[in-house]
Amino acid sequence: MNEKKKIPWGLLYVLLTVVILLVFGLVNQEFHGMLSVIAGLSLGFVALAVLMTGVFLVMEGEIIRMLLWCQGERVGFWATLKIGLIGIYYSYITPSSTGGQPMQVVYLLRDKVPAGNSTAVLFVKFFAYQLSFVLCTIVSLICMYPKLRAESPQLIPLVLVGIFINGLWIIAIPLLFCAPVLHALANALVRLLEKCAFLKKRARYIEKVRGFEADFASYTEKFKSKKRFYLYAVLLSIPQVILQMSVLYVVFRAFSYELPYLELLCMQTMLQASVCFVPLPGASGAQEFGFSMFFGPYFPSGDVLYTAVLVWRFFTYYIVVIAGALVVVIDQILYRRRVRKQG
Repeated sequence: MNEKKKIPWGLLYVLLTVVILLVFGLVNQEFHGMLSVIAGLSLGFVALAVLMTGVFLVMEGEIIRMLLWCQGERVGFWATLKIGLIGIYYSYITPSSTGGQPMQVVYLLRDKVPAGNSTAVLFVKFFAYQLSFVLCTIVSLICMYPKLRAESPQLIPLVLVGIFINGLWIIAIPLLFCAPVLHALANALVRLLEKCAFLKKRARYIEKVRGFEADFASYTEKFKSKKRFYLYAVLLSIPQVILQMSVLYVVFRAFSYELPYLELLCMQTMLQASVCFVPLPGASGAQEFGFSMFFGPYFPSGDVLYTAVLVWRFFTYYIVVIAGALVVVIDQILYRRRVRKQG
């Protein structure tokens, strides 16, 4: 009888993911426009854009796998590819990209990776990407500064703010690896739980916080003895960032626009830095507006600009959301089957 009363959270989770996919694919009229536009583009460059997005996702998974490996966790290629895609998917559908890492921790727990270890790994991964991204943005600003100052000086403050905000993560994450800072944060969370008198399992939650603190501290100590992996992660993240930002050039070529690759790469990197902190899922709205600000001068008319925005968003956002939603649904179904067999 008790089994029948249980809420099927797994099925509700799948249903929620399907609803998200339907919202993006059926309700969103912008998405319908993209498909008709993409049908008229150069097939070769469309295929190249898809391939580049796929390689980007593979690199995401392989960097995670390398960091897990150095921590003694043996996770397969497909598992970390899935973890990487799911992390990006949840980052894209949650405000300020807040959902990616927590969900990756949940999925890694299914692969028997302790929460403290996976959290440490994902923090290092995020640090490496942010550092690489900020470095690429600074180089882009230096290269494009004369052009921006002459033609679009209003964009320079936006880029500087983006560099500053993204740079804060480069400072914040290493602080979490300092035992006194981690202990102070854990104490603050414990004090908050102690004040929540309505929680019936406060003692259990406090115990979990202390256990996570001890695990996380032990795993971060392991990373401190393997500093070369920080360097490896950064060196792999730099080409990953460049690949991600290069998709725009392929989109331009699909429109038969032959513009300087390095110029478009720099402009795309600065655009991403300028809008990625907007507290909306996928920085929706800000991305499109920013695109028109940074790339409007490259297009002869507003109609062509709007079409370019649609195609660019498809290959940098919607295609990942679609793939991520499908992976979440399939993985949840397979996971439930596996649990039933084991039970």
